[in-house]
Amino acid sequence: MIWSFAMPRKPNNAKESRIRAVGDPWQRVLMLARVLRGPGGCPWDRDQTVETLTPYLQEETYEVVEAVGARDREAYREETGDLMFLVAFLALVGEEEGWGNLDEVADEAVNKLIRRHPHVFGSGKELESEGALRQWEELKRDEKKDPDESTIPSTLGERPLSLPALTAAFRISEKAGAVGFQWEEMRGALRKVEEEIDELRREIEEPNDVQKLENELGDVLYSLVNLARYLKIDPERALRLTMKKFSRRFRYIEEKLFELGKTPASASLEEMDTLWNEAKEKGIS
Repeated sequence: MIWSFAMPRKPNNAKESRIRAVGDPWQRVLMLARVLRGPGGCPWDRDQTVETLTPYLQEETYEVVEAVGARDREAYREETGDLMFLVAFLALVGEEEGWGNLDEVADEAVNKLIRRHPHVFGSGKELESEGALRQWEELKRDEKKDPDESTIPSTLGERPLSLPALTAAFRISEKAGAVGFQWEEMRGALRKVEEEIDELRREIEEPNDVQKLENELGDVLYSLVNLARYLKIDPERALRLTMKKFSRRFRYIEEKLFELGKTPASASLEEMDTLWNEAKEKGIS
């Protein structure tokens, strides 16, 4: 991204002075967006539309996720700041293009969140976390009902097409669980994983139908995602951590083979396996 918050402490000009004089942090970010978008601002920023900004929104969101996954607080502050600015900038551009002004966007968000938290803002009973989630899903489903009741909204809702499959599966599992479609305890989810692996194993032993294999593998993956929900582990983050661990250990193999004048392609599996175990013993993770 070309945006940066590494600005000098002393204002360089009147524009910067006006921005820094704003006391409210969110309003300060909005003013920065307006200055960049306005006369004498940045030509690149003025060229942006709601559509052209969406790839950056995706990128910045994943950078925040990565910073959280790495537990890197410095990166978290930087990336969250980038995302905060981008949301403000997107809201401003959307207002200019007639998608809805900032007051409308903010009011809609506040009204929806208050409406879906009757246990906080109304006379609803006190709830635990799971009960609050179930109530949220019930209220959301009621809001989506067809006025003429010719159709009913799905409890599972719809996921954005760009959402990673693991995250989408986690959210579907969570929504189904919120209305009671789940095992009473984690052991049930674990048994389901074992059952699905057995079914995949049987299909592998008689590989006659690729589509069946694909279906069984998908069932295994979904059952693992569902287990992750019981364990309160984000499966997307867990897989990312494992990929990083694998990459670092495989890099160790490559470096050691290079010292021997070899490459992974020219080395035997036994050699690479020995180096892999060596990387594990050295605590490379």
